[in-house]
Amino acid sequence: MKKILSILIVSLAVFNCAPPEPIIIEVPVEKEDKLTLGTVQSKIKKGMNQTEVLEVLGSPNIVTKNSKGNEVWTYDKIGGSQSSSNQASATYGQAQLNQGFWAFLFGGTTNSAQSSSDKSTESKSLTVIIQFDSNSTVSDFTYQSLKY
Repeated sequence: MKKILSILIVSLAVFNCAPPEPIIIEVPVEKEDKLTLGTVQSKIKKGMNQTEVLEVLGSPNIVTKNSKGNEVWTYDKIGGSQSSSNQASATYGQAQLNQGFWAFLFGGTTNSAQSSSDKSTESKSLTVIIQFDSNSTVSDFTYQSLKY
């Protein structure tokens, strides 16, 4: 009886120390970007109504009216990316040791050390202007894509 009681006490202590079940938090995923040059070129057509344009490109950044009082929608997207590559190498005796890790591991270099860094920045912009007629259908559209 004492063995069963002691096994029960030990097992209760062990199982009470177990970590709780993980909490799952759902994070909303951002929608895929609808405004791309390919989407504009392949899916925007004269005669589309405003609802169809909204389904294809989403909400415009700017809504104005032209001299005739018809709506003009402007979509403007600006993005950029920066990349860098770091290369480090060290010579330890006669052996070439790459990425600097080995030099750190073996206590440095005896002959020479080299390091180089290259950074590049690329910016892109896409501007789309859609003009509607009095029936709220696309009468004309233009776009400009820049990469610099």
